[in-house]
Amino acid sequence: MHKEKRQHTRLVLHSKANIKIGDLSIEAASENLSLKGAFVAAVRPVELNDVVAFSFTNIPISAKAKVVRVTDRGIGLQFENTLLD
Repeated sequence: MHKEKRQHTRLVLHSKANIKIGDLSIEAASENLSLKGAFVAAVRPVELNDVVAFSFTNIPISAKAKVVRVTDRGIGLQFENTLLD
């Protein structure tokens, strides 16, 4: 049986988003969101452990994040701080 490692509940949230690495801006779409991270589909791949600026295009939420997972479906981001900090 698989034990869930997440500390925060994830909510389904389909929204346009943006990932910025240095001067490069990448279009993305969120699939889910928690206080400490998000899973997004991006039009361009990023590397594991990249540090990025993540923001939604029409929701006033943004965060600095680390890429902690890369799959064929998208990327997992871990926020530097929770969204409440």
